[in-house]
Amino acid sequence: MSQPLTSKQSVIFQTSQLDGKIYIREQKGYFQRIRRYLSWVLVSGFILLPWVQYHGQQAILFNIAEQKLTLFGITLFPQDMFIFSLIFILAAFLLFYITRLYGRVWCGYTCPQTIWMLMFNWVERRVEGSYRQSQALDKADIGPTKILKKTVKHGIWLSISLLTALVFMSYFVPVSQLYSSVFTFQASAVVQGWVYFFAACTYINGGWIKEKMCLHICPYARFQSVMFNNSTSLMTYDHTRGENRGPRKIKAQKSTELGDCVDCGLCVDVCPVGIDIRQGLQYECINCGLCADACNDVMQKFNYPQGLIKYTAKHVIKRQWSAHLGYGLASLLCFFFIRCVGLSAR
Repeated sequence: MSQPLTSKQSVIFQTSQLDGKIYIREQKGYFQRIRRYLSWVLVSGFILLPWVQYHGQQAILFNIAEQKLTLFGITLFPQDMFIFSLIFILAAFLLFYITRLYGRVWCGYTCPQTIWMLMFNWVERRVEGSYRQSQALDKADIGPTKILKKTVKHGIWLSISLLTALVFMSYFVPVSQLYSSVFTFQASAVVQGWVYFFAACTYINGGWIKEKMCLHICPYARFQSVMFNNSTSLMTYDHTRGENRGPRKIKAQKSTELGDCVDCGLCVDVCPVGIDIRQGLQYECINCGLCADACNDVMQKFNYPQGLIKYTAKHVIKRQWSAHLGYGLASLLCFFFIRCVGLSAR
């Protein structure tokens, strides 16, 4: 007779950080610089685009009341939804194409969830101190210091969330009217309701849900693995070089029984989704490169070669052009049709 399943045996999927909060350690390095530069460009574009004027009007405006979209002089109506379909198909093909080549780099470098999550983490580090100090503060009893730091942190988070919501709404409400009407409480109840709604979504996603969005909610995290193949460049730990791992002193000569991994755990401390890259390929990995930056710093201190953790592919395709053919042709066709339909819309 078969034995009944225990509670743990009946669980078919469970992450290592199911309920616990992940404290992200700040890390500097090559990949972090790339992310910050991209974040500055993307966030600046997001904020400034609604202020761009074209022929005396807001260049980009989704006018819900009049059911039309204005894009630099081109006006689209609901009957032009075919153009939107082509644009979304093109964006999907480009995303799939990039995923096939470099994995989840969209998630690691340009996804708004990642950008705002790390922005909120930057605020937390400035207010509460290092990630260890944040852990200690959360465990400490309620007192004046804890109340003050938590109030300041959440106040800044809410301010960022409100500004984010206002910028987002400025794509739907003329920017010349939005800010003054909202701050003077003269905006309609509908506009104010949507501003507060999007502010709440930003605050919850960036400050509370964080990596749980990437792990459990985002659909892209679920199906992106089917686009990987042996030629996809992924963030990978070199087991052959790193094992057997073990701690050691910086100036001590390395034992022949030990690999280059000093088992410091920094690659886990800096990971936004809380995984250990040394355990192999995991769908939670967003290919952000923070673990590589942390590992390279450690390798430099021990005078070991860098690249113990790096972007690498299992196999390199000899005929590189064939890897670009399918998605490249599909993207070019979508762009061609968008161009043709757009010219006819003029």
